[in-house]
Parts: sequence; structure tokens; C-alpha cells
Amino acid sequence: MATWQLGPFDNDDAVEWCAALEAIAPDRRTELVRRALDAAVSADHALTAGEAARAVAAAATVLQSITGAPVSDSAYAPRFLLGRRDIQVSESLRDLATRALDAMLADGSAWRLRWAGDVEEEDALTVIEELRVDLASTEVP
Repeated sequence: MATWQLGPFDNDDAVEWCAALEAIAPDRRTELVRRALDAAVSADHALTAGEAARAVAAAATVLQSITGAPVSDSAYAPRFLLGRRDIQVSESLRDLATRALDAMLADGSAWRLRWAGDVEEEDALTVIEELRVDLASTEVP
């Protein structure tokens, strides 16, 4: 997976996932988000780096759908969803997104191992922790 910055949409897997999200019929977008999050939660430590990247992008998409504001400055973020209600966010979907981010932060997770020892490890952890806090503290309308 090529990663060029620390944001949730700044890697090849997230870009491909966002392209699939845009290409899929609007009434199926919530399910695509849920599947990415479910993969992270159910995989535990067996989560691949690609699954982790897609889950982080999905969690950021959930937050964007709740707040109506972009989560990232990345050119690859799903801005096409702004002002739309394609992603039907419920409390259970928000909670699933939060649990998916917990899976990223868990010791031994593929996402965490990918950053282990990297000069930007702490910054990468901070991005995920802040996204998690924002998700957990944002009320679903």
C-alpha cells in the first residue's frame, strides 16, 4: 500500500475504496461502508493493511456524513457525498466505526504494525485517535 500522508484518504487502498463508493448506486453506499467497518471489527489482529485502510476511510466517511463537513483536505476524500444523505448513519453504524478504529489502535494490529518504528508513528496514531474521539463524541441526528 502506498501512503503519501497520514490522513484517512491518503493511501492507495483508501483511494480505491472511495472510487468504489462513488461508483456504487447511492442506495448501496451505506452497505459498502458497513462492510468495510465489519471487516475491521471481525478480523481482530488478522486484519490486513488494505482492510485497515478501507476501514479508516469508512470511519472518516461516517463522521463526514454525520457532521456534513469534510474530515480531510485530501483530494481523494468523498466530497461528492457532502450535502447528500446517501450514507444512512445510525448510532449502531457510528458505534461500529468507533470499534473499527479501536481495532486499528489495538496492539499487534496490521495497521499499527505498519507504522511501528516509523518516524511518523506517533502522528499516525494521533490521526486515528482524534478521528475516534470525534466519532464517539458526535451525536447522530
